[in-house]
Amino acid sequence: MTFQTMRLFTGIAIPFVALVAMAIATEPLHAQSTNIVATPGALGTGGLGTSVNASGNTTNITGGTRPGNGPNLFHSFNQFSVGSGDVAAFINPGGVSNVISRVIGGSPSNINGTVQALNSNLFFINPSGVIFGPSAKLNVTGSSYFGTANTILFSDQRVFSANQFAFDNTLSVAAPASFGFLGSGPYGPVVLSSGTVLQGNAVIGLVGGTVQINGSHISAQRIVVGSNAASGGNVSVEPTVANPFVRVTQAGEVQASSGTLLQAGGGGVIPASIDILPSNITVPTGAQVVTSTNAFTQNVTQIQVVGQNTGSLPPIPLANTATTAPEVVANPVDPVAVLNRAVTVLPQQSPAAPLALLTSRCAARKDGSFSSFVQATRDATPAQPGSSLASPVVLEEVGVGSGAAASVIQAAQRSRSSSSLFSELWQGC
Repeated sequence: MTFQTMRLFTGIAIPFVALVAMAIATEPLHAQSTNIVATPGALGTGGLGTSVNASGNTTNITGGTRPGNGPNLFHSFNQFSVGSGDVAAFINPGGVSNVISRVIGGSPSNINGTVQALNSNLFFINPSGVIFGPSAKLNVTGSSYFGTANTILFSDQRVFSANQFAFDNTLSVAAPASFGFLGSGPYGPVVLSSGTVLQGNAVIGLVGGTVQINGSHISAQRIVVGSNAASGGNVSVEPTVANPFVRVTQAGEVQASSGTLLQAGGGGVIPASIDILPSNITVPTGAQVVTSTNAFTQNVTQIQVVGQNTGSLPPIPLANTATTAPEVVANPVDPVAVLNRAVTVLPQQSPAAPLALLTSRCAARKDGSFSSFVQATRDATPAQPGSSLASPVVLEEVGVGSGAAASVIQAAQRSRSSSSLFSELWQGC
């Protein structure tokens, strides 16, 4: 079977180019039960004080970390999937404007029920993938952003990371600014299943390595759909920024099948628009992309994929686990997970409690401010000689003084991106 790529224009004339033959693709798999597991542990080790309690078909999410009693409330989960007919409800204290969540357990989030966050915006990242099933719904008062980024960056340059928990000691009270992708791709996918209907009051943003829309409907005042292929980059989550993709250097692929409908507008204060990266949408052979444009603003306000599909969408690339695999704090993941017709081998060795290395190891700041002994979170010896480690080994400082900790915090505040922080702080010794 073949598929084709169609470029978006303001109007209905859509030229297309047939591409190479691809294997037949089936619908994504859908989880049938709710599985929401908060990350345990103290601040700085992965835990953020999130509590999960089920009542009937509703899972109430409370607690979290709210720096400075400010507008941002942070949550961390090892697993986050919502079963059909169930509700995952973020319960927020007064004064919270932004609910900011990460999933670090290594399995994709299957959203088949309702995700609810009242009186706030919702920012949700899972580097392993986000899959919306046919019965998925959003009940979010403000904007909703879902993505497979590694980090969320804020307007004060601070970072909320899905795999570097030291940043949790300096969580921000500033407004979220962008989803940050680190390392080389591919990054995790965002998938919408056939029959999925997502409705929002402000912005709905879907940002991943590949974004696949299988005949789904999305309606909001503004819709942002972006694919980031590789080499890092940031996608803005500021609701009125003109070009949310200005810091993405290599676009990936947005795939859509017949029946897909994106509609922007509704009279909100945010200008109605649909922003897509790349501007080429990959569709099956026989389908066509039709766009509608606001004559005054020249913004695209409707995108529809029509026609009889005679081909199939290409397979979705999986995240590069060598560069984006998150740290698993507790709650081991299944050895193999099936995601949209593909199989990825996940870490099979769950982390144990920190164990001191048998030999002395140390690390030092490049500026020579301090050095310290470190310990590994688990045995650092491969199961077989010469083989690779089954899961990441994290080095933790032992007996760091207050001066050293202050130096790290100051460096984090000076850093303009998490990638530069990683490269400038440490070197072996």
